Amino acid sequence: MKSLFEQYQEEFHGIDYCCYCLEPKGNKWHCCHENHFVPFEDLDIQDQKEVIEGEIEFAKWQSEHQEKMYGR
Repeated sequence: MKSLFEQYQEEFHGIDYCCYCLEPKGNKWHCCHENHFVPFEDLDIQDQKEVIEGEIEFAKWQSEHQEKMYGR
C-alpha cells in the first residue's frame, strides 16, 4: 500500500514547477523573471513536500469558503 506522500507524488508527476517559487507552470512561459521550470519529480523532497502542503492548504481554504457560500 502506498503512503499518502507517494500518492501525491504520482498525482503531480509530470507537472512543471518554477524552480524559484514552486508555482505550477500552467500556460506561463516565464515566472520570477526567468523561464526555469522542472517536473515535480525532479524537485528535491523538501520542495515536493512544500508543493503538497500548499495544495492541501488550498483545498482546506476552498472547502471552508464553499461552506460559507453555500451554507454546508
